[in-house]
Amino acid sequence: MNNIKYIFHIALAAFMTLSISSCNDWLTVYPQNKVVEEDFWEDKNDLNGVRYAAYTQMSNTISKFIVWGDLRSDSYEQNYSTLTKGTGTRDIYSKIISAQLDSTMSQYDWGDVYKTINYCNKVLSHGEEVLANDAQFTRTEWKQIKAEITALRALNYFYLIRAFKDIPYSTQVINSDKEVQYFNYTNQLDVLDTLIQDVESVKGQARNRFADKIDTKGLITNTAIYAILADMYLWRSALREGRNADSVLVSTDTTAAAMKWWEADAYKVIEYSQASIDALANQESLSSSTFGSLTSKTNDYGLSNSGIMNCNLIANEDLTRDFTNKSSLFNIDSYNAIFTNGNSSESIFEFQYNNNIDNRKNDFLVTFWGIGNSSQLLVSNNAIKKIYNDNETNMNQDSRTWHSATFNVSATLSTQDKPELNSPACVKYYNCTFSYDTNSNGISVLEAQYDSYSNFIFYRLADVMLMQAEAYAVLGGTANNTKCKAIVNAIHKRSTVNEAAAYSPGTTREDYITLVMNERQIELLGEGKRWFDLVRYAERIGGGQAQDPRETQYMDGATGVQNMVHKFIINTFPKEESAIKTRIKNRYGLYSPIYYKELKANKYIIPQNPVWNREK
Repeated sequence: MNNIKYIFHIALAAFMTLSISSCNDWLTVYPQNKVVEEDFWEDKNDLNGVRYAAYTQMSNTISKFIVWGDLRSDSYEQNYSTLTKGTGTRDIYSKIISAQLDSTMSQYDWGDVYKTINYCNKVLSHGEEVLANDAQFTRTEWKQIKAEITALRALNYFYLIRAFKDIPYSTQVINSDKEVQYFNYTNQLDVLDTLIQDVESVKGQARNRFADKIDTKGLITNTAIYAILADMYLWRSALREGRNADSVLVSTDTTAAAMKWWEADAYKVIEYSQASIDALANQESLSSSTFGSLTSKTNDYGLSNSGIMNCNLIANEDLTRDFTNKSSLFNIDSYNAIFTNGNSSESIFEFQYNNNIDNRKNDFLVTFWGIGNSSQLLVSNNAIKKIYNDNETNMNQDSRTWHSATFNVSATLSTQDKPELNSPACVKYYNCTFSYDTNSNGISVLEAQYDSYSNFIFYRLADVMLMQAEAYAVLGGTANNTKCKAIVNAIHKRSTVNEAAAYSPGTTREDYITLVMNERQIELLGEGKRWFDLVRYAERIGGGQAQDPRETQYMDGATGVQNMVHKFIINTFPKEESAIKTRIKNRYGLYSPIYYKELKANKYIIPQNPVWNREK
């Protein structure tokens, strides 16, 4: 983020010197001398310093976002066979994977996320003040920053409600422990309603692009705002459907068909996912002349014929030719552009790690996935086979399995040894060279070099396209099913030899939802998405025989939980079926325990998740 890095280093450094000690409270960024702080907000450099601090603070939370959003899913197994270091973390991850969550696990400390939120609240609360003080700071600039930071705050709250369900919510700046006592926990749906309203109020008001690629992809733009809205509407649609929110929308238009609230949300997903896709296409068109982002050839794989426009996927042009001719080396254009190089033409919002800016590293990624003795997780072989209906030929001809679920690794890392893999490894965040292996008649990773500065992607084109596909699937009907399948097949074909279509399990509504779930699993593996996808799937089904312990007007969601566990989780962990079903009984089992220190500090306002109401 070159254009604000110097502002950040000067302004934030000065700001932070106002605070030389820290509170223990989870909503406190730092204790301030309010009189001194009031003198800080003089010009737009001060505002931009704290604005950038919000992004920097967010870098401290990405590893937790991965634990919350992915670790409990059906995609991973513990890397017991090669792990020689970090046994404490290994044991914790093992318990999380097997649904033995405990409130003493520091992975569920949400403090750093609230620090990011508090930075956002500070920017939003002092913007008008800076506007009045700095004649060089324009109303247009403030409007753009307000939209950007409102969406960034919403994204952080969105992570919290997906991970913990009901949470403390506030837009007030926190300067001391005393102020926190007024924040009771708020119901997940109520928070989500507020987040949607907030982001709706600023949509289209942020920047479309910045002067350089790093800022365009690394800061919130209108493209990202539309993606966040699509994601939040997709979740609200699931939560409403699972709670039987069958109220008919009242419309003054007598020609409009009546629909349920969750259906209206699904249509919003289609609207905003397309808005994000269109904004990205426009962003890339405008940006290509200044920083040359359109360096890869693209293909929509027939989507325009289905009425779905601007889905400009990076084409893997040499994939079929090289595989058919058994070329010694493979060039996977999409993999190289999206993950190895970063900030691709498909990127919507990704966190920047750059040693030329502030030398922050992303070493946490290799502790989750990868090869060697330091990686914690392997990919579930059972889960990957399920996606391809146990058809090994189809699995091996999908290039995504070569970097997301590879058995064949020739490690060249100087600090790590080649492991003996019983399950595949994810080397998505490695700089890999792929080669045809005549001995195994398949693809091997000839070289894998980990880059400590690989970006972490929050949203990219394929993710948003699959949100749209899921919305079409849940709405159902011939026309919607056709569009759903077209999107899934486009994403699948671009990464498969001979452009093979995705395996389709059937023709029912559930079949189409499963089609999207399977494609999201392989396309987004290792990107912190899968557990959240499974939670959304279970919440959409809802149901149950017992009353929800908190939302007493609804059932407790046990039917959806049981269906999800049986269909997805047990496929990965068949030996632990009974134990997992016992631990995850209703919707509260889908969410995380509240960290025990928060309960001690705020025991009168934050109740523990009733499923995990215990600690060591």
